[in-house]
Formats: sequence, C-alpha cells, structure tokens
Amino acid sequence: MNVPAYPSFIKRIPGRYIRLLLTFIRIGVPIHLSSFIIAHAQTPRVEGSFLTDSIEIGRPFQYVLTFDHAPTVDVLFPDTIRQFSPFLVQQVAIFTTKTTGSGRRAVSRDSAVYTLVSFQVDAIQVLQVPVQQIKDTDTTRLMTQPDTVVLRSVLAVADQLPVNPHTGLLATETDVMPLRQQFNYPLLGVSLLLAGIVGFLMYGLFRRPIQRFSSLYRLNRRHIQFQREYNRLSRNLNIDTAPDYANQAIILWKTYLEKLEKRPYVSLTTSEIAERLADDRVANALREADLMIYGSGYSDQSQPALHVLSDVATQAYYQRREVLRG
Repeated sequence: MNVPAYPSFIKRIPGRYIRLLLTFIRIGVPIHLSSFIIAHAQTPRVEGSFLTDSIEIGRPFQYVLTFDHAPTVDVLFPDTIRQFSPFLVQQVAIFTTKTTGSGRRAVSRDSAVYTLVSFQVDAIQVLQVPVQQIKDTDTTRLMTQPDTVVLRSVLAVADQLPVNPHTGLLATETDVMPLRQQFNYPLLGVSLLLAGIVGFLMYGLFRRPIQRFSSLYRLNRRHIQFQREYNRLSRNLNIDTAPDYANQAIILWKTYLEKLEKRPYVSLTTSEIAERLADDRVANALREADLMIYGSGYSDQSQPALHVLSDVATQAYYQRREVLRG
C-alpha cells in the first residue's frame, strides 16, 4: 500500500493543529455553508420585465413585477401614477402572496401584472420601478433591473412603397377606398341646443296661454269623469240599491265640489252645506239623500234629488271654467 507523500512543511506542523484543522473542515464548513444558503434564500429579490419585445403607440401591453422576500416584512409596490413614467397604467392585476418553505427557509412572493400604454415616439423605451419593504420602522427601497421595449411603427417604410420602375419615383395610388359614413354628433348637439332655446323662448312667450289651456283641459276631463260615474249611480238607483248607491253618489258629489271650489265639502254636514250654498233645492235634495242612506227610504223624489245635485255640480263647473278663461 502506497502512502501519499505530504509536503515537507506539513510534516513540521504539530499533530494537534492538524486535528483541529480537520475538525473545522468537517463541522465548520457545513455550518457556514448552510448559513450562507439560508441568508441567500431570505435575500429580497425584485424582478420586472415586459411580456413583449415591441409595442405600438396607444396599444396596451403588459409588464410583470415579482418580489421575493421574507414573510415577516410588509411590501409596497410602486405608485401607478408617478413611478411608471413614460408609460400610463390602464389596469393592475394583483395576485395573492404565496409562501414556500417554513421557518428560516420560508420565502414569500408578491406579484402583479400591469397593463400599460405608451404615447411616446422614442424608438427604445425603458422602465425601472421601485419596491419598498417595511419591517418595524425600517424601510428598504429596491429597484428592478431596467427593461426595454422597442417602438414598432405602423407606417409603411419607403422600401415597401410602390415605385415606378421607369422614373424611379413613387407610384401614385389611384384606388379609392370606400369610407364609412359617420354620424355628425356635433351637428346633433347644436340642433338640440337650438331646439331647446327655441322651446324655452316659445314657453316664455306663450306660458300663460299654455297653462290656461292645460287647466281648462284638466277641468273638463274631471267633469266628464264625474258625470259618467255619478250618472251611472243615479241610473242604477232603486229600492234595493238606494242606501249604498245614494251614499256613493253623495260622497262623489262632495269630493268633486271640494276639488272644484277648494272648500271642505266632505267634512261638512247636510245642514252646513245647505247653509253655505243658500239654495232650498240643495237642502231638500240632501235631506232626501240622507233619508235613502240612513232610513233606507226610496220614493219618487229620490232620483230627482240626485239630478238636482248633479245640476249644482255642473253649475259650479261652468263658474270655475269662466274664472280660468279670465
């Protein structure tokens, strides 16, 4: 068995130092190596990159931002208004924090996808954004590596344009492209504005005649409805229906007069109404109606009594109409 030859200086080292060196190599190196791995695993790492190599003006594209950090820290992603210049942020999709590992080896990942749009004309556009991690009162600001995109022009280049082979000049494009008719919204807005102004002036000039006509129309409609319902009750009045129909007719008559003259006829008694109208015919008609309602009495004077009350309502209608006509 061949024994390897050691250098002469090793042979001069005392044996106890050699044993200490071997012990450090066997125990100390793995410990320091594991500590380095753990520290490296918990070192925060931020990455940001575009999902496309080229962009067009005004067309949305996406940018991905990820941040690996210790689970015990809070994270602030960049401000979408100020820190994405020269790009504009249209939308942000934020994903739930994911944690892998446990204990000192645990690593959390926060990520977001930003939908951006650019209106710059620079051929190459660069983006670098900050991420902040907060632990207790300590705040650390980390920057992503700069990432670039190339602006892709949608205009045809000179080499792609048709050229006249005889003259070397650009050929004329004579094909007429059909254009879709577009609605003239400004003209519509001006027309509506003018119509509104004319309508306002017309209403200012004819406001009183319009209001008078509207009031007379509503007055006539209410009178026609009253007569239709009142005459139906009067026609169907007989010895069997007298108490019920007479009561409905009197209530209808009082309600109509109250709306017509703006006086509380519904709450007045028969004698109070007769005194207010100062008409013996009305007093006799109301007494006949009370006899039908409370005494279940029906006579030859029952129908004429309701006709008298109808005539009184019609006369009040005519008076009110003359007032409105001025």
